[in-house]
Amino acid sequence: MADMPFDQRLKFAPELSVTMDSDVSNQLVGVLVHQPVMLLFKNQSNVAVFVSDNNDESDAEGTTMVAGEEIIFDCRGNHGNAVNMGFPVGTSFFATAVDNDASGDLKISYLYAK
Repeated sequence: MADMPFDQRLKFAPELSVTMDSDVSNQLVGVLVHQPVMLLFKNQSNVAVFVSDNNDESDAEGTTMVAGEEIIFDCRGNHGNAVNMGFPVGTSFFATAVDNDASGDLKISYLYAK
């Protein structure tokens, strides 16, 4: 059994990753296959990258990560009444380089309850 609110053991899910290219287009990083407990976004590229869970490039819902930045999302830390608050299974993440000289990767690692 996995992805249940009462599960107490953590397991790494497959890492999501995309190599940033120089055309600055919106690129699919990957799709969540488990309910995340914690997510680690890592901009290992040489430019700022806009990260979103929406494929609409004209929609500014997301966050801009500077080169080398890492962000940790704790989906259970301040959960209130929602035990597994966070991004649901099937969420797709997209990345757009803000400069056309991009190289390197955007990676998303995450842990789920097993």
